[in-house]
Amino acid sequence: MKQDKNKALFIAQKVFAELVFDVQSLEGMPFTMPEVQTYLQGVTVGGHKVSDVEKLKQQKLGWELLIEMVKEDTFTLTKETACAIQKVIGHGEALDPGAFRTGQVGIAGTEYKPPRADELDDIFAATIEDILELEDIREQAYRLHLDFARNQFFYDGNKLTGLLMLNGHLMSSGYPPLSVSAKRLTEYNAGMIKFYESGDHSGMMTFLKQCHEDMYKRFE
Repeated sequence: MKQDKNKALFIAQKVFAELVFDVQSLEGMPFTMPEVQTYLQGVTVGGHKVSDVEKLKQQKLGWELLIEMVKEDTFTLTKETACAIQKVIGHGEALDPGAFRTGQVGIAGTEYKPPRADELDDIFAATIEDILELEDIREQAYRLHLDFARNQFFYDGNKLTGLLMLNGHLMSSGYPPLSVSAKRLTEYNAGMIKFYESGDHSGMMTFLKQCHEDMYKRFE
């Protein structure tokens, strides 16, 4: 697909409900696609915990913030941008939203131990530097998501923050958004566990490339 930021933003708006549905599935939340569509239309969705509805709201606001950043050319691959995004999606949920963590965390399902908190600023800077050495912008974006997830820069919301950073980089460069379909969630989770333990990006890079191609083929 020819790179076109306006078209990338058009696609994001066109599939906005799908993007929100997929990220809430990624976070293990219970909403169906029709319920997400209903919520985005401004109608209350009954039968769910107040905390889940609030989290869905913040995920919606996170996507809206990202799209606005891309529109206004204010999206950057910086700690400030990442913290601004995580502050929205982590509101009411994460410990110390909008700031890098100051303590140690773990990742469920694996014995891999993320880096110490006092290493995070240096790791973030090195990560961005390494990523920008890749020639393909799409590969740069996929790496963003993976490295955010593995380094656990925040107490919570790392995968989602990384996914939004990935999409900000893609759309700012004229590529359509990437979404991990709820139908491929088991495959995604299994692949991420292997990645956490090995640090080998290749398997998940291939997976994310497939997910991305599935999106932009729909609009060719």
